[in-house]
Amino acid sequence: MTYEKNIMQSEVTAMRMVTLQNNTVQIPVPEVIAFDDTCTICNSPYFFMEKIVGSSLNSVKDTLTPERILHINIEMGSINRRINEITCPAFGYPGQKEFQGDTWYPVFCKMIEAGIHDAADGNVDIRIQPDLLLHRLECDRNIFEEVTVPKLVYWDCWDGNIFVSNGEITGIIDWERRIWGDPLMEVGSRTYADTDAFKKDYGKISLTDTEQRRAIWYDIYLLLLMSLECEYRKY
Repeated sequence: MTYEKNIMQSEVTAMRMVTLQNNTVQIPVPEVIAFDDTCTICNSPYFFMEKIVGSSLNSVKDTLTPERILHINIEMGSINRRINEITCPAFGYPGQKEFQGDTWYPVFCKMIEAGIHDAADGNVDIRIQPDLLLHRLECDRNIFEEVTVPKLVYWDCWDGNIFVSNGEITGIIDWERRIWGDPLMEVGSRTYADTDAFKKDYGKISLTDTEQRRAIWYDIYLLLLMSLECEYRKY
């Protein structure tokens, strides 16, 4: 899919950005040991990273008590808040300059348009006319103008990407889908899910009307991409 181009570069860039912050703010990210995208040694870019202690949360969740799972979700909210405090050089996809810009709304429009284009290429029915979707987005242009500083958005906070050991978070993996954008894109702001535990230490319990509206648009973007995955991944 369009947004997946150069995602190894995006992953390494994001992990290195976070590592630089770890002198003052602790975020459990693996260290990038080496990265080579010259394709001179083999026919593909590659990187090596530090091995994380523990196992993915989804693989051990059944062995944990509800209280420990709650603790992990609260802790993830705190970690995600620290990630979102990192400012970025532009809005958009880190690995694609054509999807970057100084203002958020035009960049987000391009992101939606790319998903629509991929749907057309893959013959995926997104159940709404693309022109209508883009018209609705244009009608909400002003709510995106509140976003003036690009922040690092992790955007893939599911149990398979959270490593734990003895009930504590030891690392966050899979940074390739990072976005420089609005922190309301994070999983803790999804309007269709219970995220109360996440919000407890994230520090943002409620949203304004315009923030709620943006969060719904980010739901639409996420679900647009998810609607493509069966075709593009051949699930």
